[in-house]
Amino acid sequence: MGAIMESLERFFSESITPERIFFATAEELGLPPSQFKNQVLPGFREKWRLARIPWMLALEITSGLPQPVPLELVHTRYTDPSPPGDGVFVRTTTGVACHTSVVAAFLHGLYECIERDAIARAFATHGFFERMRLETSFPFDSRTAQLLDRARSNGLSTALWYAPSPAKVPVVWCQTIETGTGEPILSLPTEGYSAGATLADAASNALLEALATRAVAISGAREDQVRQRYRTRTDVLVAQARQLIASDIPSACIEARDMAETGDVGMLVQTIAASRLGPVFVVRVGADVETGVQCIRTILAGAHPLAMIR
Repeated sequence: MGAIMESLERFFSESITPERIFFATAEELGLPPSQFKNQVLPGFREKWRLARIPWMLALEITSGLPQPVPLELVHTRYTDPSPPGDGVFVRTTTGVACHTSVVAAFLHGLYECIERDAIARAFATHGFFERMRLETSFPFDSRTAQLLDRARSNGLSTALWYAPSPAKVPVVWCQTIETGTGEPILSLPTEGYSAGATLADAASNALLEALATRAVAISGAREDQVRQRYRTRTDVLVAQARQLIASDIPSACIEARDMAETGDVGMLVQTIAASRLGPVFVVRVGADVETGVQCIRTILAGAHPLAMIR
């Protein structure tokens, strides 16, 4: 089902109709100077507000009013040559989500935006891996414990890190690699990231993603794992990756007060607005009447794109 929804996400966000699009500059629209700035490519940061680019209307969640957002932050029509007006913002599918209800699709996209921002901040944080490690003995739920046991029994070493978010939503970064003296099939760890309503939810989803990614990469089902990733010798990168994951580092000190109660959508949106990740914009990209599937693009105007750090 997940693969089907991902395919639908790309279909809908590649098929935005022209009548929903208009051209303007950020200055003409009177947008605040900082809005969307973090998503602008470095070469355009000083001049993008004067560029005449395509826009479409979104719903700003806090006010409930329609507001313009750059089309490039909504669509995924990544063609060569690029569509007219593209090339100003970082290309990313972050925040695109399909579900059988608008609210579920919105939450899926919102958590993904929070996750990518937190991981981008972690990449830029000196000493993150040394200070934010979660020990596998942390009191997770039964699902996470079962996944950790299964990974160990199959010769995989795993590591989990807590990635703080300004939204105070739990975000976890997981890495996994083969242990022992033999050569790992993939030279580098596979990773999983997740934001969740609880730390246990985030940890289990991040761990599951890292394990699944390693399996499909080894099987050749991942087109982004090229031949050079399948090493024939142990080198410094492999040794460093194993050392990082296997290191016995004290766990991060995580206080319940540092996390938001994210079960309530309204409270979550208010927390995001207070954290300067917002405003929160929602675009109803498309829908399928027969199946009831809704495609939503969620945009956090103050968030950092993970692709920029990568």
